[in-house]
Amino acid sequence: MTPTTKPASALNSRFFLMAAEFFAGMSLMAVEIGANRLLAPYFSSSQIVWTIVIGTIMIAMALGNVWGGRTADRDPNPDRLFRRFLVAAVWIAGIPAIGKYIVIGISGLVIFSVSGNYLIWAALASCVVLFVFPLFLLGTTTPSLCRYIITSTEDSGSVVGRLGAANTIGSIIGTFLPTFVTIPATGTAVTFLIFGGVLLAVAAVYFIGEAVGGKRRGLVGLIISCLLFAIFCVFGHSGSFAFWEKGLAYEGESVYNYLQVKEDERSVILSTNVLVGVQSIRMKQDGLTGLYYDDALAAPMMTEAGDSPKVLILGNGTGTYMNQLRRYFPGSHVDGVEIDEKITDLAEEYFDLDTNDPNIKV
Repeated sequence: MTPTTKPASALNSRFFLMAAEFFAGMSLMAVEIGANRLLAPYFSSSQIVWTIVIGTIMIAMALGNVWGGRTADRDPNPDRLFRRFLVAAVWIAGIPAIGKYIVIGISGLVIFSVSGNYLIWAALASCVVLFVFPLFLLGTTTPSLCRYIITSTEDSGSVVGRLGAANTIGSIIGTFLPTFVTIPATGTAVTFLIFGGVLLAVAAVYFIGEAVGGKRRGLVGLIISCLLFAIFCVFGHSGSFAFWEKGLAYEGESVYNYLQVKEDERSVILSTNVLVGVQSIRMKQDGLTGLYYDDALAAPMMTEAGDSPKVLILGNGTGTYMNQLRRYFPGSHVDGVEIDEKITDLAEEYFDLDTNDPNIKV
């Protein structure tokens, strides 16, 4: 094996290179988690959508591995890798600003161009357009870094092992951090900006280090990338998925769902997607809803409980059925189970669910 001469730069620090591998893995997985949350309000978060997201991203990574290895052998200039970091960072940061328009545009095209399996084709096309390219670029990281670090065959196995471990540990953190911290606290849009910013910071450390060493060739690209990133931060930090909706009573995210509350003269509605679907509804005139909740009111009449049934609701939502039972069966005792605490909070604020009622327990 021909030894690779390492330039006098951050490439001389194995700690920096391992950190680059770590943050590449972390950002890649964070984008994958964010991809599902971005698509879920439009296409649901079903197993089909998850399969499309995971499968598409795995293909992008595999292609990136192959192409990254070939380009590193052909031209072992580390600038190429960290320029790819810049492009991936800007692309990821741009997803919140333009991604929702692309999803709606693709959905419209698919409606008029396919006769079946709309969900599959629209979700697949959206995933390919939005996520394949930046994650393909991140997929080039490991083979490129192997080329820069390995100088002999004596320690090649341990080097590849440490790089793989750094990538895996970063991927683990990139899986849990968005799900339990950044998405519930700041939303999907800001999550993309955070992890795009991480990649931008890694590239900035490299190119600034090169500039200190007298090599300024990457500074222009870094400055342009920072400006674009700042623009996307300004225009892409909003968590609004249904950008055409005006006057929503509430729009936000929880650990589990995108949540939207809208109100008209007749009702207040909770939706967990932006295109179709009513998860919970409150009729302002306290009448029947016209939905399946009304049919379920027949259930207590099929028992011997009379006006005092004991009812367990799995998936309480904002308490539509719970309130109906209390209205039409005044002596009923109702326990509701709801995994999403945020939905229960919205139920109290917008849907008149009285959790202080002794006959109601959520």
